[in-house]
Amino acid sequence: MQSNYTQQASLGQILKNAFTYWNKTILYQLVFSILYFSLFFLGYFYLFKYFGLWDEFTKYQDLVRTDLPAFNKKMEEIARLPQARNFALGFFVLLALINPLNVGLYNVYRKIDLKEPVTLNDLFAGYIGFDFFKFFGFYLFWIIIFTYANALLLLGIFWIFVTLFCVPLMYFMNVKTFEGISLTFKVLRKNFSTIVPAVLVAFLFSLTGILICGVGFLLTFPFLNAMIYVLYQQYYKEVG
Repeated sequence: MQSNYTQQASLGQILKNAFTYWNKTILYQLVFSILYFSLFFLGYFYLFKYFGLWDEFTKYQDLVRTDLPAFNKKMEEIARLPQARNFALGFFVLLALINPLNVGLYNVYRKIDLKEPVTLNDLFAGYIGFDFFKFFGFYLFWIIIFTYANALLLLGIFWIFVTLFCVPLMYFMNVKTFEGISLTFKVLRKNFSTIVPAVLVAFLFSLTGILICGVGFLLTFPFLNAMIYVLYQQYYKEVG
């Protein structure tokens, strides 16, 4: 594997390529979003009830209408309960279980490049065999570090960018987590002025779907994956 520093495409071309991948996979983007948010909300509410937080919340829900400061104080008290800490750990595991779906989108984009037929099963590439444990472990590690780093906003943002290409690197090149971070940092340092604007545009576009009655978010939410894949192709060369 090696970094492909010689190939240089303009920001406009990178954006165009990302929109091309996104446009060609609209159906898979939609299925991805439906699966992602369905699992997220089902898992969230299951954990909320399992750890008894729902019962605690319902005791004070009437305060929302009558005494909001008192309600907020009660929520702070609930957040300090032991079961709230257990819920947070369960929530981390939930996110780590869901996020290997991102690998499936990278798999779909690669099949398009190879002109191979794409099926809905390709969205589950991150759950096949040892790959599941690899990506589950990575996302659990990523979420824990991000949670603590996000206490200082700049550190949280830095963590996002320094791990930006880890998943495609781990999937396509089979590198380890810390090697992926190292390779990402090297490329980010040399191409900061292109990568950051591209990711920001992708992030903003992902959010625009909320403006379309909220439903459009299901289509725009996965666009960041297309951008990451295009940038990965731009800056890395896979060597067999």
